[in-house]
Amino acid sequence: MKKVFLLFMLTFLSATGYQAQAYSKLTPEEAASPDSLDHIQLEELVVSGTRAGAGTPVSYSNISASDIKKQNAARNIPAILQTTPSLVSFTEDGLGVGNTYFRIRGTDATRINVTLNGMPLNNPESQEVFWVNLPDLSNSLQNIQIQRGVGTSTNGSAAFGASISLQTTGARNEAYGEASTAVGSYGTFLSNIAAGTGILDNGLSFDGRFSRVTGNGYIRNGSVDHINFYAALSHYTDRQLIRLSYLKGVQHTGITWEGVSEEQMKDPEYGRRYNPAGEYTDEAGNRLYYDNETDNYYSDILQLTLSRELRRYLVLNGGLSYNYGYGYYENFREDNDFSDFGLPAQILEGVTYKSSDFIRRKLMENDFYVANLGLDYTRNRLKLTFGGTYSYYDGDHFGRLPWIKFNQSVAENHEWYRNVGRKAEINLFAKADYQLNERLSLFGDLQYRRINYRFSGMDDDLMDLTGEFTYHFLNPKAGINLNLNERSRLYASAAVGQREPLRTDLKDGIKGESVTPIQPERMTDYELGYQYRDTDGLQLGANLYLMDYHNQMVQTGKLNDVGYKLMENVKDSYRAGLELEAAVPLWENKVRIDANTTFSRNRIKNYVAWFDQYDNQDNWNWEGQIYKEFGTTNISFSPNVVSAVGITWQPTSALYLNLMGKYVGKQYMDNTSDDAKSIDAYFVSNLSAGYTFKKSPVGTFNLQVFMNNLFSKEYVANGWAATDTFADGSSIHWIGYYPQATRNYMARLTLSF
Repeated sequence: MKKVFLLFMLTFLSATGYQAQAYSKLTPEEAASPDSLDHIQLEELVVSGTRAGAGTPVSYSNISASDIKKQNAARNIPAILQTTPSLVSFTEDGLGVGNTYFRIRGTDATRINVTLNGMPLNNPESQEVFWVNLPDLSNSLQNIQIQRGVGTSTNGSAAFGASISLQTTGARNEAYGEASTAVGSYGTFLSNIAAGTGILDNGLSFDGRFSRVTGNGYIRNGSVDHINFYAALSHYTDRQLIRLSYLKGVQHTGITWEGVSEEQMKDPEYGRRYNPAGEYTDEAGNRLYYDNETDNYYSDILQLTLSRELRRYLVLNGGLSYNYGYGYYENFREDNDFSDFGLPAQILEGVTYKSSDFIRRKLMENDFYVANLGLDYTRNRLKLTFGGTYSYYDGDHFGRLPWIKFNQSVAENHEWYRNVGRKAEINLFAKADYQLNERLSLFGDLQYRRINYRFSGMDDDLMDLTGEFTYHFLNPKAGINLNLNERSRLYASAAVGQREPLRTDLKDGIKGESVTPIQPERMTDYELGYQYRDTDGLQLGANLYLMDYHNQMVQTGKLNDVGYKLMENVKDSYRAGLELEAAVPLWENKVRIDANTTFSRNRIKNYVAWFDQYDNQDNWNWEGQIYKEFGTTNISFSPNVVSAVGITWQPTSALYLNLMGKYVGKQYMDNTSDDAKSIDAYFVSNLSAGYTFKKSPVGTFNLQVFMNNLFSKEYVANGWAATDTFADGSSIHWIGYYPQATRNYMARLTLSF
C-alpha cells in the first residue's frame, strides 16, 4: 500500500504541475487583474478551510513567526505556547527540551486536534501528538492558530478541548541563508542551518532546514539527542500554489515518565533531580543504573498540498499525506519471571532459574495515509466551505528481548507479543458564513465522522487482544457575530463535539471483560465573547464558556507501566470559565503589556471512585475493590486559575526585552479532591532579550538571551497519583511528581544572509 500511495502522490503532483504551467502562461494584463493572488495570500489559502477568521464566533489565538522566534530556545512547542490563554505546559525533563506536554482549559493532549498544513498530525490510536518526536519543529513554522473549545470543524481527530493548526514556512521572495547556534544550561546545545532559493522566475522555490538538539536534561537520565530536517519544493503561479514537503524527526530521549516522590525530593541522597528509571542493585547491594534506559522514535512526514483559485470566488484546496513512524523504548527489568514473557524456566549448569534480569524493548511501527479535499466559495455575502478527508492507519505493537541474564535456549531478540491495529476514518464537513448586513453575520457548521477501528493479536501481558469498534458522529455548530462598530464585536456560538475512546481505554475494557466498556464522550460547548481592537494596538477580550459533558473520559490519576494516563467515564461533568485578554501599548508602542487570565470551575457531579483493597501492608493479598462516593468533585489536572502576563520593552526595532510571568493554580491529580494528592499552585517568571546588529559584509547577526525561572522557584508542574486501601480501613497513596528546573539559561546567535 505504501508504493500505491506514493505513486498516487507522484501522479497527482505531475497532473497539478501541468496545470500550474498552464496558469503560468497568463498575459501580463491577466496577471495584473484583481483576480490574481500574491504568494502570501496563496499561503493563507492552504489552511483557510480549517481556521477561524476575524468574524468567526469562536475563541482563538494566532501566533506569528516572530512571536515563535522570541519564545524559541531549543524548547518544544508546548513550552513556546505557554503564554496563550488557558494553557498549562509541563515537561518531564524539567527544561522543555525532552518530553513536553500541555493542557488547554484542563483538557489533555488526547482531546486536542492538531493539523500540519491542514493535514491531521495526531496518532490515530493514542489521539495525541508527541512533540518530542518532532524536535525543533517550531523553526519550520510560519504561524500557529489555537482554537479553544470545540472550535470549527477540522481534519483528523476530534477537537474536544481545543484545536491547533500549524503551518510550515513558505517561500521568500529572495534567496536566503541562516545559521544559528544556541548553548544553555545542563549541556543543552542547538545547531540550525536553513537556506532557500526564493521564488525563481519560473515560479519554483526550494527551502530546506536542518537542526540538531542535544542536552543532559535537568533530571537524571533526561538526556536528549534530536535531529530535525525539513525540505519543501514549491511552485507558485498567479492563481495556484503546489508544494511537496518532507519533515523528518529523530529523537533519542532518556526515560523520564516515572516521576519522583515528595520524600525522595527532600532526601539529600536522591533530591529533586532523581529519576528511578533504570535503577537496579548488584549482588553486593550497590545501587546502579542501566545506561540505555531510553525512548527512541523515527518519523517521516511527506505532504503534497495544492491551493488553486478556480475563479475569483472559488478556491480548491487538496492534500495527500503519508506519515511513517517507528520507535521503541528500552529498559532494564530486574528479577522478572520467565513466565511473564511466555518462556519456560532456564537451566544453566544444573541450576533452574524461574526468573532473571532482562533488557526488554517495546516497539511500534505504523503507516498513516491521508487524503483530503476542500472547496471555498465566497461571493457577495455568503462564504461556503466544504471539506472531506479519508485516512487509514496501520500500526503494529510488539515486544522483543535483546538480553537475558540467565539464558539457555531463548533466541536473541525473542518476540514475546505482537498486536496489530487498523483504523479508517471518513470525515466530511460543511461550513457557511452569511453576512446579513454590515454588522450581523451568521455561522453554521456540520461535521460527520465515521470511524472503524479493529485490533488483533496478543498484548504484552500475553492476553489475547481482539476487538472491532465502529462509531458514527454528527457534530453541528452554529454561531452569530455582531460588529458593534469598527473596533469591537460580540459573538456567541454553540457546538457539539463527540470523541471515540483511545486504544488503551478499549483494550483495558476487553481484558477486564467489562460489561460496560468505556463509551464515546460528548460535549456541548457554549461560547459568548467580546473583542475590542483599535488602530493604536490596544486589544481587549472577554470570553465566557461552558463545556457540558456527557460520559466524559477523565484521568483517574493512575498511570500504567509506560506512562499512559488511565481514563474512566463520568456521567455528568462540566467546565465553565471566563477568559480575559488584554494587549496594551504604551509610550508610542515602545512598551507593550500582554496579559490573560482564566477563571474556571471544573466539576464532576456525583463522583464514585473505586480502589483496590488488600488484606494488609505486610502480605498485600488482593481482596477485590471498594468504592467511595465523593459527591461533586474537581476534575483532575484542571486548575481554577491560569494566568500569564508579559511586559515587552522595544525602544528600537533592533532591541527588545521581555519579562513574562505564568501563574497556575492548585491542581488535583485524581478526581477525589484530596489535598494529599494535589500539586501546589506556582508562579514562574522568564526573562528574554534580543538584539539585531547592523548588517555586516557576511550578513546580519541576531543575539538572543533567555533566563528561565528567573527567581529559581522550586516547583512541580505535573504528577500522578493512585490509592490502595486495606481491610482495616487504612489507605496508602502512591504519588510521583515532575520537578521543573530552577534558574537556567540559554543564549542563541543567528546569522542571516
